[in-house]
Amino acid sequence: MTEAPNDLKKGIDETAYLKGLTLLLMVLFAVVLIRTAWISDDACITFRTVDNFVNGYGLRYNPAERVQTYTHPLWMFCLSTVQVLTNRLYYATVALSILLSIWAVAWVAIRVASSTISGLLALVLLISSKAFVDYSTSGLENPLTHLLLAYAFWIYLWTEADRKNLLLLSFTSSLIAVNRLDALVLVLPMLAYSTFRYRRLSGILWVGLGFLPLICWEVFSVLYYGFPFPNTAYAKLHTGIPGLRLAKQGALYFMDSLDQDPLTLLAIAAAVIFSFLLKDRRLRWASVGVVLYLLYIVKIGGDFMSGRFFTAPFFLSVLVLSRLPAPTRKALAMLPASLILLLGLAASTPNLLSNGRLDWNAETDRFNKGIADERKFYFQRTGLLIVERGWEMPDKGGREAREMGPGVEVKTTLGFYGYHAGPDRHLVDIWGIADPLIARLPTYGATQWTNRIGHFTREIPEGYIKTLETGVDSFNDRDLAEFYENLKVITQDPVFSWNRMRTIWNMNRGAYDELIDRERYMWPSNEGLLEPEEISDDEGGIGK
Repeated sequence: MTEAPNDLKKGIDETAYLKGLTLLLMVLFAVVLIRTAWISDDACITFRTVDNFVNGYGLRYNPAERVQTYTHPLWMFCLSTVQVLTNRLYYATVALSILLSIWAVAWVAIRVASSTISGLLALVLLISSKAFVDYSTSGLENPLTHLLLAYAFWIYLWTEADRKNLLLLSFTSSLIAVNRLDALVLVLPMLAYSTFRYRRLSGILWVGLGFLPLICWEVFSVLYYGFPFPNTAYAKLHTGIPGLRLAKQGALYFMDSLDQDPLTLLAIAAAVIFSFLLKDRRLRWASVGVVLYLLYIVKIGGDFMSGRFFTAPFFLSVLVLSRLPAPTRKALAMLPASLILLLGLAASTPNLLSNGRLDWNAETDRFNKGIADERKFYFQRTGLLIVERGWEMPDKGGREAREMGPGVEVKTTLGFYGYHAGPDRHLVDIWGIADPLIARLPTYGATQWTNRIGHFTREIPEGYIKTLETGVDSFNDRDLAEFYENLKVITQDPVFSWNRMRTIWNMNRGAYDELIDRERYMWPSNEGLLEPEEISDDEGGIGK
């Protein structure tokens, strides 16, 4: 038998070596995810809705009223499915998150990257990013967003500008929006460019057809909940906080990321810069989506979870970088790989070094301008590595509350406590996350606000809790009582009643807004408001 030429054997050996290295890095990523897996308190807000849903109480946080407390409908339905199949929501959520994250990362390395070496460099980037790894689990929607972004980008790269590709890209973009509406900002420029390349007016029709999932969800949301957006959005829209103050907080969010996780922002910057230096218009338009999303982060003030909002633009940036020409020689590829690893090790808690001993130290760890390392704070209570036989998720007193039976409480945290307290405990939070009335009141001291993003403290009007407990109007503020009666029609009346439909229309066009005395609740005199000692505060500090 004739032996293969030496240069052919060398090529085969090199290809096998690179494929083996790709597989090894995929295994390493899986190991890192298992070592860092955790569940956040915010995830348990959705857990309670999931638990109520699968047990017949409807898509509600408090069974008495239809209020959307989750921002990720598609993710919520995924969690509901695994809960029905397993009845082990913690483990099922962690497993689903890890599976989706591995799938997304594999898609980048194997299907999207322009070469095997580019795929390897992308893997090193993804393994080394603290933010990306932190929120590849956590119980939040990030893993599903990443996977859908990978598919959208892959479709976007197809050279043919035909109706099939446009329809698929629109459909995937729609799923991204149903998973988290603001993530649509990332893909809109790509979708706009693809529609332009189609060069037919019928392209708009195909885009509209592709967006049927989002359209269907919005129709359902208005009919069932009475509003097109989740309650959390209204809690953030009605704060009264000046835009400049929020923008300053957004800038601090970037500074925190540079401090805690420099690699993530540097990778985003590299993708934007290189995409504009090269002549590939497709990569440029993808980077426009990244830039728009970064501006959006500044506008809303960032988040209280360090790095969380950077994972989606970072992942899209890695997709862009994976398409750039890579060094053809392995020796040259070692330079960027080494630099990436060094930057990854510069993180406050490097992924490769993270283990079961990770813990929050109140003396040395910082609560930086309303932003914190949430994984570090919660890991010793919800990390997969600390799970032992007989372990249960923290409840912050929720199980005791369940034993107390039906009742109304004012809380500062809703996640672990609410999930374990059960459907009989009606919870009102001072942030307005789950309560439709509180969400529409202005933030206390809004113009001087210095709290955490998403934690916009409201005063609880006197008589509101008694009204919830008895069903009898006990408000001191008669205008607010009228506003609440209209709100109650939307959240509690039969879904298809004519009066409810009319009230939904009037509420969404702002017909009742003047009934809220914004100055009264922004700068209360304490008269007519719930006293602070009547608010049940949870142990747990910065996690919420």
